[in-house]
Amino acid sequence: MELSKHKDIIGIDFSADQLSIGLMKTLNKEKTIINLAQYSIAGVSEAEIAQMIIKAFKDFNIKNPYVVNVVPLHLTITKNLEIPSLDVKEIKEIIDLQSGRQTPYAREEIIVDYINIGTYRQSYTKILLVIVTRAAIKKQFDVMEKAGLKIEKIVFAPEGVSRACYSQIKKEVKDSPVVIVHIDSDFTDFIVSLKGVPIFTRNIPIGVKHISADPDKSEIKFIEELKNSLETYQSEDIDKTPQLLILTGATEKIEQLEKLVIGEIHIPIQSMPYFGLIPLSADLAKIPTITKKISFFNIAASALFEKNMKVSLIPEEIKLKRSFEERAQELIKMGIYIICLMLIAGSFFVTELYFKGQYLKNLKKKNSITYEEAKILEKAMEKMRIVKHYMANRGYSLEVVAAIYDILPKEIMLTNIKMDTEKKLHLKGTARAMSNVFTFVSALEASEYFSNVKTNYTTSRKKDDEDWADFGISCVLAK
Repeated sequence: MELSKHKDIIGIDFSADQLSIGLMKTLNKEKTIINLAQYSIAGVSEAEIAQMIIKAFKDFNIKNPYVVNVVPLHLTITKNLEIPSLDVKEIKEIIDLQSGRQTPYAREEIIVDYINIGTYRQSYTKILLVIVTRAAIKKQFDVMEKAGLKIEKIVFAPEGVSRACYSQIKKEVKDSPVVIVHIDSDFTDFIVSLKGVPIFTRNIPIGVKHISADPDKSEIKFIEELKNSLETYQSEDIDKTPQLLILTGATEKIEQLEKLVIGEIHIPIQSMPYFGLIPLSADLAKIPTITKKISFFNIAASALFEKNMKVSLIPEEIKLKRSFEERAQELIKMGIYIICLMLIAGSFFVTELYFKGQYLKNLKKKNSITYEEAKILEKAMEKMRIVKHYMANRGYSLEVVAAIYDILPKEIMLTNIKMDTEKKLHLKGTARAMSNVFTFVSALEASEYFSNVKTNYTTSRKKDDEDWADFGISCVLAK
């Protein structure tokens, strides 16, 4: 990470219909945003996006890029949780086990990290869980690979926004939470920040584009969403009530929104154009279009504060791969040093080179063993998943039979019950009267377990001078 001091730090986001790029450099020992660019990528292929990025890098004259991919709030799922532990290792293990239950995705389909909010009731830790789909991150890696670039970090945009705002208002708010309402073209981020750290987030699907198209309807809905977000934060008892609300982002409609918000939200409100929260170069500050219909706040703030951001959304397998590559590079460098010393000192270092080669072989051997063990563990986990699925669904047929038994009239005797793989139930039986069959059908329709109940056939017959009714019924299992 220390090497990033000497590189051109690039904030980049292409998660929606816009490709946004920001360049940060250190000028006179101060971090400064040098350039910003935005391109429309609606309906554009990954290969074309990669070419746009290559062109932008050439236009920016970037020589030594350190790429920070920014994941905006609308691409993530966030949850506020209380973890019954104070140990960092235990917290990570609990999150790894429980995170799959917080989303409709399987655990292997998501990437998870968290922000530690603080201790609660002495033995609990409050966290903000951040979840993003693996498919979204894979797309970013694919595009950057096609552009011949390496993603160094993948960060959570509200972290950078929170730190940028806090750097300007920390003396004013001290230890009080602050609401940051960051408006962009398609979305608005509702962020509650404490000391520059997001402790609650909510995405509002209203942006400058919607407000421009239908101001009256969008502004009313926008105010309602702000109220709902603030009420949700307060109901979850995360921290104290915010003492300030900051409106920032794309400023085209913020001025009139500020007047509406002041009348509806009963906390102090302050409008802060984001270009005043980040250091811009003299040439860039003269361009008025950067503050209009889109916001560069996410990428600019993330580029400025990338070292301070805790959430990392890089997949674990890539982290492990990079760690191994770094170790391999260290070994290669060590080999080069040894060869140089051999040229100077002669045969004395030949033995040293031999032992270093053996050390490398042992590492590769250990790595191959670890790989095989990982494969065995993966198979065991798959078996465990199958068993869990079986355990969760066993006894289902007994529940169906019990439901039928509860509603079956005494005058009816079932002779055949069949349930197929398509969750369809077939019943055959005999009743003392046809009315009993109709009563049974009505009871099935009223039950929460069955739907689409149909009478396939009914026949009357006599047995020992008594009337009997044979019937066949089919229905779909609804529960």
